Amino acid sequence: MRAAIFSKLLATAARIQKLRADERGNVMIYVTLTGTVLLGMIGLALDGSRAMITHSEAQAAADAAALAGASQLDGQTGACARAKAEAGVVANQQRFAQGGKANVTIAAGSPVCLNGLPASDSTATSGFVTTSDPDSRYVQVTTQQLTHQNTLLGAVSSDNTALIQRTATAGFRRSLCAPAPVMTICSTDTWTPGVAFDAWGNGGPNKGFVCLGCNSANDVEATLAASTPPFCVTDSTDPAPGNKTGKAPDGINTRLGIASTTARPSDLDIVDFIPYSNDLSAGTGWNCDAYWTANHASDGFAKPAGCTSTATTLTRYDVYKSERAAGKIPAPGPAGKTTAEERRLIYLAIINNCPTTAPGAPAGYIKAFLLGPATGDSAKHVYVEPIGLVTSKTDPSVIHEEVQLYR
Repeated sequence: MRAAIFSKLLATAARIQKLRADERGNVMIYVTLTGTVLLGMIGLALDGSRAMITHSEAQAAADAAALAGASQLDGQTGACARAKAEAGVVANQQRFAQGGKANVTIAAGSPVCLNGLPASDSTATSGFVTTSDPDSRYVQVTTQQLTHQNTLLGAVSSDNTALIQRTATAGFRRSLCAPAPVMTICSTDTWTPGVAFDAWGNGGPNKGFVCLGCNSANDVEATLAASTPPFCVTDSTDPAPGNKTGKAPDGINTRLGIASTTARPSDLDIVDFIPYSNDLSAGTGWNCDAYWTANHASDGFAKPAGCTSTATTLTRYDVYKSERAAGKIPAPGPAGKTTAEERRLIYLAIINNCPTTAPGAPAGYIKAFLLGPATGDSAKHVYVEPIGLVTSKTDPSVIHEEVQLYR
């Protein structure tokens, strides 16, 4: 019995020794392991590349839509709605997400208009969402969720799909390079082209001038009186406070020939339209008929159509331009005058949130015609007739508009 058991043990040991010495099939183990690794690497390269391309295509779609929308944020009525509509019509395609080649659409609830941006890109913008047209400074676009499905990686991983969604934020910016400083009015003030109002009085305690480097009232006066604008102002420039604008009327009056010199020239005249301006106190039109009688009764200058006692279709600026063109300015300007400049034009920045202690950025700029000299001592008045909103289309040499991506 013992001999039989011992014999079996020797036979088993011999077989084990033989198996250990047999190397056939070892390569299959390495091939299997290496093949799995190679398949994973190929899958990572192919599926990863497709995922990266899908990310890039989604981001490009968000960027394009945000830039298109931001181009409409001019601060005027309907700006936010126009921005959303413009962003929605931008068509960018993706090629590798589930469903195949198709346009990347915008997610529900997007785009949104923002009145500002948080200091950090990691901070949510939900607290800056606005529906106010004057306050809409940025537009944020979020794309739909694209489903990326792995092909090769799906064979070695249970994580077979990924959701891809991108966001972009673009903003609208203006730069005004014109005779400066720029006077400010509240966005809540009502202005209409051709209807005169008191630009100084309407500002109340929040009046001021957008004036870079104006550290004193003398700086504001000197810059207003200068014949060439020393700088450009942007939407991010804060206005100088009212306590620095006490001498501003003197600078304005220099433009009309009062205290004008060769270094600080006036325009061609100091013609005063104020006595004939019925709408300064919310009246109707202006008394062009009385103005014409007082200034052109005997010079043979034909009165234009629409020049009535309550003129509404013929503006004071229209009359002034016709007088200049015909050489019929009633009161010639003093020595040092220049014929190449429109010294009676001034620009008004429409500032948001004027009642606050920290006014917002300008919602836009208005070009206006100075009707006459600034008047008053403690209660000053600067009467103007708005000509219209200044845009890159109406005044391409004065204002420059651009859109840019912010995040």
